[in-house]
Amino acid sequence: MPENENKNGQAQVWSLSENPEARTVALSGEVDFTVTPKIRERLAAFIDATTGDVIVDLGDLEYIDSSGLAVMIEARKILAVKGRNITISSISPQVRRLFELTQIGDLFGL
Repeated sequence: MPENENKNGQAQVWSLSENPEARTVALSGEVDFTVTPKIRERLAAFIDATTGDVIVDLGDLEYIDSSGLAVMIEARKILAVKGRNITISSISPQVRRLFELTQIGDLFGL
């Protein structure tokens, strides 16, 4: 579901699509501090509504800032408490670079 947020007077579009049967979440567009509260809320609801490991597709994600990375780490911690894992199945080159620079790629199976 696309979400529109106002960022410095410009429309920002991001989407988070969910497939509970496959336990997959796809995040696309741009993720920064203006949208992470909504993403955190939707991801937590997805985790609560599913069982087993969660797979995240970031193949169409163009940008993510430190607040978005924090949401990913928080989701990993929530899942770990429940004995579950989170892995990234696909990731765009620019986002992969950020995961490598911050040295958190290993946490998500990259």
